[in-house]
Amino acid sequence: MVAVRRKKKNQSSACALVVKVIVVIAIASLVLVFATVDGKRKQTIADRIRSGRVSEVSEKELHLRPSNQEIISTAPMVDLAYVDVTNNHDKDPHRGAKDERGDFGYKHDEKALRSNPPSFQLSSSEANCDNHDSNYRMLTEKVYVDVAAHEAREHEAEDDTRKPRAKIFCMVYTIEKNHDKIPTIRETWGNKCDGFMVASDKTDKSLGTVNIPHEGPEEYNNIWQKVRSMWSYVYDNYYEEYDWFHIGGDDLYLIIENLRLYLESDEIQLAANGGKSLPKAGSTQQLPLFLGRRFAEQGNYERIFNSGGSGYTINKAALKSLIVTAFPTCVPHLKTFAEDVMVAQCFRNKIQVFPFDTKDDNGGERYMPFQPGHHLTYRPPRDPTSDWYAKYSIDIKYGLDHCSDKSVAFHYIKPPLMKRMHAILYGHCS
Repeated sequence: MVAVRRKKKNQSSACALVVKVIVVIAIASLVLVFATVDGKRKQTIADRIRSGRVSEVSEKELHLRPSNQEIISTAPMVDLAYVDVTNNHDKDPHRGAKDERGDFGYKHDEKALRSNPPSFQLSSSEANCDNHDSNYRMLTEKVYVDVAAHEAREHEAEDDTRKPRAKIFCMVYTIEKNHDKIPTIRETWGNKCDGFMVASDKTDKSLGTVNIPHEGPEEYNNIWQKVRSMWSYVYDNYYEEYDWFHIGGDDLYLIIENLRLYLESDEIQLAANGGKSLPKAGSTQQLPLFLGRRFAEQGNYERIFNSGGSGYTINKAALKSLIVTAFPTCVPHLKTFAEDVMVAQCFRNKIQVFPFDTKDDNGGERYMPFQPGHHLTYRPPRDPTSDWYAKYSIDIKYGLDHCSDKSVAFHYIKPPLMKRMHAILYGHCS
């Protein structure tokens, strides 16, 4: 009897084991099936996007972060057709530019730098590759140039003319006494822009500087008027040839490959089409987008603006809206250095356009108001109101987490650091 009971018990255990094995196999099979289906679904979405059948991508499959969907919800769609508002170039901010002789009517060759870029000149002392300071660490441990994705998109654009790269116009503002900063910009990031211009108080074709007169004196406290004339000159002369426009000072460093990839991303393309679907080829309407590093003026979230330090990027709809709709009646004669605050005010009050949150999916910032090393080492004070940066910042992270790995812009970059950053990022220190 005991032997019989043991035999039955063993048989029961064996049956239980078999059942468990079958259940495990079934679960594994289901997981594999769902993973395969999900993979095919994602692959199918990508294939549809690549083939141009974007209308088949459902709203559930592509969406913006809720906060960004809300940010763009008040902006109007804009017809992209050019509207002439120059009024015979009689008044600011549409008087145009002066040539090297001082005569009006000058149009800068914005493609000259891209067509004939200078070589990158770097000595071992300038590279300073053995100095593993905070700038070096941020640019080797976190931030990088996404060369692989950039080259893939380049090949894709070459193979299929229906998928051109985003065309970016870059402009820098300066004055004649700072022209010595311009050669380094031209050697490093400037020649990667499709169009490039330096707005100054003196035209020098060898440097790409353009004298664009404006209302009031040429001084720091009047940059608002300088920027009004710069944007107007770009709209009047280059609007129809470019997709995106970036402005910043002469101590700006841009990683153009990362910027272009970001502007071509589904997130930005979706936002520029209202947030519900990707735009179709040949679309004649667009939502204005205002991209950069968001700051809350004096901590006031009702007055968020994009910092002028690392510069800001706008699309065609935003540029047209700024020039045609906002500038004529938005503090047109004010004298102030706070051009970034004023541009945001004009977008906000005249067009209902607000700064887009450009953080990546991990909360890393793409546009940096300081040098890379500053963002690695910065920590907020116990009293945030005692530090303007802590007071103005919006939900930032610290240390390596602060910067997106595909950051696009840094500020306060003088020529020696600009060369060193370029050397680190593009493999000259390898």
